[in-house]
Amino acid sequence: MNRINVAQEHYCSAATQMIMAQLYPFVFSGPSKNRRLVATSVSGELHEIGIRMVADFLEMDGWDTYYLGASTPAANVVQALRDNNAQVLALSATMTFHVRNVEDMIRVVRAAKDVGNVKIMVGGYPFNIEKDLWRQVGADAYAADALAAVDTANRLVTGE
Repeated sequence: MNRINVAQEHYCSAATQMIMAQLYPFVFSGPSKNRRLVATSVSGELHEIGIRMVADFLEMDGWDTYYLGASTPAANVVQALRDNNAQVLALSATMTFHVRNVEDMIRVVRAAKDVGNVKIMVGGYPFNIEKDLWRQVGADAYAADALAAVDTANRLVTGE
């Protein structure tokens, strides 16, 4: 909408992240479901609040989440999947020109023999405007928001 400039957006993002961090005593206080998820934004993607919210919502649902932040290289994501014995990878892209990076990340994960069976859930603006895009990039599922991601991730693990 171009009503604020980049500096104002960054200030609002930093304030939002500070507020979210203050909720962590609540976020990390529930019982564990013994389910593990790695969450990240693809390489080049700097918008990370949405994927952080996904990780926080899943943490509140009893998952052990490993939030990697923005612009994480594919090799590091694969290593995090290994290190944390993750069952689900949540990938985010906010900008439409990063959809190719989502597809590339999925290809790298699928090629890694020891983590290639990890379920992959995607989300973000491009997936919200093009409802079948998640299939085109090779993901196992798509979630429109953090609340939907909880249900989707649980279904991916249970097979329901």
